[in-house]
Amino acid sequence: MNDNKLILTKYKDFNAAFLFKDGDIDELILAGETAFNVGDIYVGRVNAVKNDLNACFVDFGGNLTGYLPFEEILPECLLNRPYDGRLMQGDLVCVQIVKEPLKTKGATLSMRLTLTGSYTVVTLDDKKVHFSSKLPVVFKKEAESYFNSTEFDYGFIVRTNSSCISLAEIEAEAKAGIEKLKEIISAMKFRNQFTCLHRAESAYYQRIRSVSSNRYDEAVTDIDEFFKDLKDLKSIRLYSDKDMPLKAIYSFDKAFSLATDRKVDIKYGGYLYIEPTEALTVIDVNSGKFSKKMPKEEAIKKVNIEAAIEIARQLRLRNISGMILVDFINQKDKNALEDLKSVLVKELKKDSLKATFVDFTLLGLAEITREKRYGSIYEQLK
Repeated sequence: MNDNKLILTKYKDFNAAFLFKDGDIDELILAGETAFNVGDIYVGRVNAVKNDLNACFVDFGGNLTGYLPFEEILPECLLNRPYDGRLMQGDLVCVQIVKEPLKTKGATLSMRLTLTGSYTVVTLDDKKVHFSSKLPVVFKKEAESYFNSTEFDYGFIVRTNSSCISLAEIEAEAKAGIEKLKEIISAMKFRNQFTCLHRAESAYYQRIRSVSSNRYDEAVTDIDEFFKDLKDLKSIRLYSDKDMPLKAIYSFDKAFSLATDRKVDIKYGGYLYIEPTEALTVIDVNSGKFSKKMPKEEAIKKVNIEAAIEIARQLRLRNISGMILVDFINQKDKNALEDLKSVLVKELKKDSLKATFVDFTLLGLAEITREKRYGSIYEQLK
């Protein structure tokens, strides 16, 4: 069996997860303690209305401020008066954190409340039952037949990982979420500003659950609390051998260095330099020492191919997002350049987030974009 494991532990004052694929580190998750979590629901107060931005700023949780786009407004979540098509400074609103702060941007808020469970997501503004597009075809058809014959007070989404349990269990979780949402709706008009109406799972647990179960064969933890709280994870077990800790078995320090060092070695003597900046991330591919047993052009092609594979992994490993520019070693052969492009596109498709090869610029730089979700390893350590 391939050594594909998800290791859950504490490392360098963080709650950490090391995802190993075929024994090599493929993704690193670090999460510290935060004042709030994505999914938390608050009674907030409108601080300012910005019509030029089609949004307003909402204070919540005391001294915290978030960004609420107008398109995320629901009339039933305006608490102090009937909704007349606009929000005003001082209005009390029920809002949910849907995106954590990134760099200098505050949290993004919405009135389209949702409650996320292990297998379902209950939704306030949609009465229908929806199904993940990644569900197995046969299971999806059975689920559609089962749920579409029943009316629910609120709609919900059947998540990808629900195919491992029965439809009755999915329905039970959805109904529990619907009842919880009803309680929040009933309570929100009678709560003071800045009251937290619902506390979501920690950012760490949310990120662990976002890792597709197809990417690992077993989850292992040496933390009793993690084992108890995440017992629904695929094949999770508690590790308790104090004489041979997980840190030693899986070389956490080495994996951490690979995810944080500026220089990353690759095959055939080449290496990468990874430089994060405020605007974008720059990656430089260097030839290092070419093998004396092969022609220079062939060596360049091999180094570039290995660099493309490693760059795709490093984007996942470091959670690098936004715009990425890669300076590969110059190649004269157009066919070799097309081969490089094909490898890069193929490797980027392995990412659970949307990662796209845009094109080679006029200067020959490879332009890549990657979806922004959570902070990068660099930002968290900074």
